[in-house]
Amino acid sequence: MPFTPFHFGPSFLIGMLFLSQMNMAATLLASVAIDIEPIYCILSSSCPLHGVLHTYLGATAFSLVVVTTIIYFSRKHLQRISDALGIRQAYSLKSIVIGSLIGGWSHVFLDSFLYPELMPFWPVLRSNPFVGVTNNDAIYLITIIGFVAGAMLYFWKLKTILNAERH
Repeated sequence: MPFTPFHFGPSFLIGMLFLSQMNMAATLLASVAIDIEPIYCILSSSCPLHGVLHTYLGATAFSLVVVTTIIYFSRKHLQRISDALGIRQAYSLKSIVIGSLIGGWSHVFLDSFLYPELMPFWPVLRSNPFVGVTNNDAIYLITIIGFVAGAMLYFWKLKTILNAERH
């Protein structure tokens, strides 16, 4: 995505739908952090914008870095933020791994429709079978709809929680 925050949309919706099985913070973080690769490449002018991290194999490895970072450095801090936002969920290793993988893989999946140089199934397939399947505007629309639907679900769940606490 040219605008990294667009990746939040689908990840937010998936995270809200599966809140009890996957960690929302891990999902959101992994869905955007992969774009550290093109940022580095733009600044250094020394690598392709969509290289190894923009493959399912690379996203899987990078997701494990996100998991490690959350588990060892930021789990308690992220838990406090989640609690403050009314997102009550586990910060178990399993939920963080699942969330991080979903976030990373969704990033690669969305970008696969946009960038011909991206090779999502590298090293098995050295081409991109998704390019040309749909136009870029459809992908952007999906990301926006995902964010709006995720936000609606978040506010509905928050309202439900607040109503339950009042009674």
